[in-house]
Amino acid sequence: MSAFSEDHFSQLMRTSMLKLLRHTSSANARRIMRTALLMAGLALTAALGGCEQKGSITDSLPTIQDRDLSAVAGPTDNSQRRPVERVPRAQFAEVGPAPLTAGDIPAFGYPSLNDEEKVSLMEGMTFFTTEHTAAEGLGPVNNQKRCMGCHLSADDAVPGLLGVNSHISRAARSTPTNFRYTSYDPTSGGGRAADNLDALTNTGKTAAFTIFGDFSPSGGTFEPLANFNGFVQHTRPSISTCRPDPILPVEVDPFLRGGIDPATGLSPVGLRRAVGERAGPPYIGRGLMEAIPAENIAANDDPTDARDHESSLRLGVSRFAECPGDCISGRHNENSSNQAFVGGDPLVRLSRFGLRAAGPTVLQFITGGIQGELGFTTELTPLEPNNPANVGVAGCEDKVPDPELPVSAVFSCRQFVRLTAPPEFGATLLSILRSSDPNAARAPGTPEASVQRGAQLFGIDLVAFANRMIPGRMAVGGDDSRDKNAINQLDRGLNCAGCHTPVHTTGKSPSATGGRHLSNVYAPIFSDLLLHEGPEVTSERIASTPRDPVVMVRNGFNTLDLPRNLADDALIGLQGLANGKEFRTPPLMGIGKVGPPFLHDARVYLSRFTRDSYPAGTVYSNSEVTNGPLVVRTFDDALRAVIEMHDLPPPDDAKTPAAGGCPVPSGRRVGEIRYSSADDICPPYTTSISQRNRSESREVIRRFRSLSSADQQAVIDFLKEL
Repeated sequence: MSAFSEDHFSQLMRTSMLKLLRHTSSANARRIMRTALLMAGLALTAALGGCEQKGSITDSLPTIQDRDLSAVAGPTDNSQRRPVERVPRAQFAEVGPAPLTAGDIPAFGYPSLNDEEKVSLMEGMTFFTTEHTAAEGLGPVNNQKRCMGCHLSADDAVPGLLGVNSHISRAARSTPTNFRYTSYDPTSGGGRAADNLDALTNTGKTAAFTIFGDFSPSGGTFEPLANFNGFVQHTRPSISTCRPDPILPVEVDPFLRGGIDPATGLSPVGLRRAVGERAGPPYIGRGLMEAIPAENIAANDDPTDARDHESSLRLGVSRFAECPGDCISGRHNENSSNQAFVGGDPLVRLSRFGLRAAGPTVLQFITGGIQGELGFTTELTPLEPNNPANVGVAGCEDKVPDPELPVSAVFSCRQFVRLTAPPEFGATLLSILRSSDPNAARAPGTPEASVQRGAQLFGIDLVAFANRMIPGRMAVGGDDSRDKNAINQLDRGLNCAGCHTPVHTTGKSPSATGGRHLSNVYAPIFSDLLLHEGPEVTSERIASTPRDPVVMVRNGFNTLDLPRNLADDALIGLQGLANGKEFRTPPLMGIGKVGPPFLHDARVYLSRFTRDSYPAGTVYSNSEVTNGPLVVRTFDDALRAVIEMHDLPPPDDAKTPAAGGCPVPSGRRVGEIRYSSADDICPPYTTSISQRNRSESREVIRRFRSLSSADQQAVIDFLKEL
């Protein structure tokens, strides 16, 4: 391993941070720079689309046109628009044992891949699914032995869901993480991996990983603690003598010493600890997301909530006074890729990848995982992760020369992700779309009637959707009278489609190999790829560590309560424009095939290991009940729970059962977290707390809660068909 200076590494990290901070110190300057850089980035879209890889790794603006590291999508050729190829549902993700081989490609690749395209992803597929060792360069500080280690949800899957692991499966979770045990072990001086099913007196179990650092609310800046272990906690070192990373104790953190104000969470210098978990998503259709022209995504921005919509569910319902429009004020993120790897594009432009849409390119997340989670060095990421916790620890030494991994494996991993297709829809939805009239009434009580009703409540124009999904269905000359994204603009129903945009039309893919499958197609992304604010429970957001697991009895089960706060400030200031409440709308491609866990940290989980002992639990509401007990023991339960988690629960009312109520922990305290009042958890709809703490989906979820149980089930039945 080539030597490096810890101080030099820290300086690189600090310099990167300062570059971002330099243009965020003034709101006016930030706005001007954002506008100028976005315009420059969008102007490059048409000129640079479809660039092929050539030239050196080192980047400068003049070289962007000579290679594909920047991966800019070109404009759509309207004459070539067509439905995207989809993998037959029965074979989707049904791969063999790892490491995967060429025989597994039909389970996820576009059906018409040719031999050259298959070869282009082989090296990456092998690397992604093979367990590695320290002798190859793995670690010594790392979280997994292979990329697929963060995608093991099939291990926990209940019967009927995805039963084998691959890049298509999600991060696994069996329980919440207990940070009292994973953060810091005073005996060893290190941390611990969340590898124990006991979440009450041990670590809990998940493949999600933890990021942490110190956040300044006044400046919107983040200190990544580069002089210590950095912002990623590595808990499964490849060498047994190495200590797992701790989360730096507040007592020794130079930015937090001097006491923490319990009301604000701030230290005397105005910083607070920010901790969050991140879960690997299913890698489905990322090449399609990459191929959407930037201006198409930005066109859906509504930062001031100026837009409204038509909905038959609005009749007789008072509007939220604080919302000028429909309460949805999504905006795109912007960032550069020069922070992520050597040769990254320095131009700040629209970004779309990652849980906060912080990356303009797929490559950022390939390189980030290879270095940050596995500890491999490449030409693109030549520095080892910082490891001061193991200085002087006998035997904890990386002796493999750098770079440890050929750059060809990095690019092939990108191909592996790019060329993973979406699955075909479920048979019921497909039958509706193939019929002569997708809106024609179906026989009451049939699966077709429920799925059709669910799609309509979601806000989909089924005719427009069918035109874009079924080959040969689109009329000659198109269907310009209908919405291009297949949203029913005459009646959006719940308006789920207001964020989960059903269809995007791609432009020219920047992929030199295999781009033909990704270019000029109608892609059922089910995401606007924009940032939206989720619900906030302030006392949890400002706490130094996430909430301890809480047991609440529901329907006779000791459920581990799902926390409602979806805000955290981990990495804010380094992830483009996103604030701590904002996450990108998750794509729903394949959700019915892959299943849970859900959300950015996999908190809504369904595990065969714990569903009969300590299942996840929360509350639900419909037209008959308010805050009834919900125990997550089936796929339907998990979908209902994740819908509920989009916003805070409604206040208790006359329809609340005796065993229900707002999920406020007993005594309004968990560990060091104190809840000042029930308003933190279930604020009334018409208070300043509501305006601050409820999410952008407050109107959507209020409508969902007003539905009958049958109509709510129809939405769930539709989601299971995606």
